[in-house]
Amino acid sequence: MAATRVDTLPRSRSFWWDRAWCAHADVPVLEAVIFDFDAPRGATERDAHMFRDLIWSLPCADIRVAVTAAGSRDRIEPLVRELIGDGVVEVLIAGDDVLRPKPDPEAYHRVLCELGVGAANVLAVEHSMTGFHTARSAGLATVVVTTDEIRGHDFTGAAEVLDRHDWPDPLSASRCRRVHERWCIQRSRLNALPA
Repeated sequence: MAATRVDTLPRSRSFWWDRAWCAHADVPVLEAVIFDFDAPRGATERDAHMFRDLIWSLPCADIRVAVTAAGSRDRIEPLVRELIGDGVVEVLIAGDDVLRPKPDPEAYHRVLCELGVGAANVLAVEHSMTGFHTARSAGLATVVVTTDEIRGHDFTGAAEVLDRHDWPDPLSASRCRRVHERWCIQRSRLNALPA
């Protein structure tokens, strides 16, 4: 009787993590993060430093960066250049670039159009109730960074709510990807539930 050789076993076997990943293989890839650049009252240099580190980490992870702001382009462009530098922000849509300001989602629709990406592939970072509702109405996964004025408000549907004074795990490119993926999975599960 011939011995069975180990190398003749079928190669279709997989580990559990391979099968688990396949269950969510259709999750949209995070391609861009859009930041609301209207600084909240009381913003500090620490806040600016955290966002600068995050924004600089994104292009290194092949995630594009865009900015929306209610202010005029003449006021916002120098601020973006001073805080972030040149060449990192691909698209900037200021208040004078749109006909209908927030809470209308026109600014977000313009950013998506100029980046050439769909809403499912984008994460928005907002810090106001109006901004949160605007990003959500545009269909974007949204991270809300709370300020003293909006702490404790209802942000149902947010991808994540962070207290700007208590960031034990600061936002990073990899955390943005995890937050976006988790939001997409939860949303697809909700859409799959019977009405």
